Amino acid sequence: MEGDKEEKNLPSDQPSSIFIGGPAKAENILSGSINKNKENKNIRFWGNNNIEEISQTPSWAWFLIGLILIPIILSIISTLILTIADFGLFREINSSNIDNGDSVTINDQTFEVYIFTMSSNFDNNYGTTSFWDLNIESSNPGSLDWMTYISGYYDNIDQRETQDDSGNLWYESNSHSDMQDVYDDPSVYIRVIENKVVVAVGDNLPPPTFSVYYWDNSGPEMNGTTIFSACLIWPVTIIGGTIWSIRTDRKPLAYGLLSWGIVALIALLLFSFAWFIGF
Repeated sequence: MEGDKEEKNLPSDQPSSIFIGGPAKAENILSGSINKNKENKNIRFWGNNNIEEISQTPSWAWFLIGLILIPIILSIISTLILTIADFGLFREINSSNIDNGDSVTINDQTFEVYIFTMSSNFDNNYGTTSFWDLNIESSNPGSLDWMTYISGYYDNIDQRETQDDSGNLWYESNSHSDMQDVYDDPSVYIRVIENKVVVAVGDNLPPPTFSVYYWDNSGPEMNGTTIFSACLIWPVTIIGGTIWSIRTDRKPLAYGLLSWGIVALIALLLFSFAWFIGF
């Protein structure tokens, strides 16, 4: 009876004691206090209280992060991927070691012949990659500079073939547009014999002074993979970032991501349309 009276005399905000049976003459009593702070919280008696921390970042900041900051970061990452992939892929062999050769006749026109001696590894690398470019340049005091080139894919040369009066095969080089404005007929023919680059130059051009061979050491598969990887991170970021934002209740971030994604898509469609109609 006295125990009942003690429980009745407890303060109203104090929970009643609970007796848990155990060994004889032993009392196990659980006691505690009432948590009165129930505002916006899911209070449970057993287990951890599900009290969520409120984010301190305002909604407009999340929106700007998705709209501006993330695209800037992605642009930097894409640029770095392409830059790192291209670093060291293009090699070159050049020479200014030039000798005069015997003149030749091509298409009833006489050409002066100049022979560049390249390094010993030129013959092993010429025409062996997915892209290469052989340039001939002229830079002489008192005369205008000019530059021509031949290029190809492995042993397939892009330029047109022709023969001289002795039956030797030459390639008619392409001239840069500014050169055509200066010279009426900037005809330069090129042929390669082992580590020699032979250049036939018309009478209206000053002699060449420099030869340089560029080649791509990566191959088409690596170039395609690199470009694909640099582009793939954009849609992956949009989709993944949007899903994460919604699941973590950061919807303004998702709105920002979707906004610039839609703008980028519209710009791409407009550019494709303009390209298609010829603008």
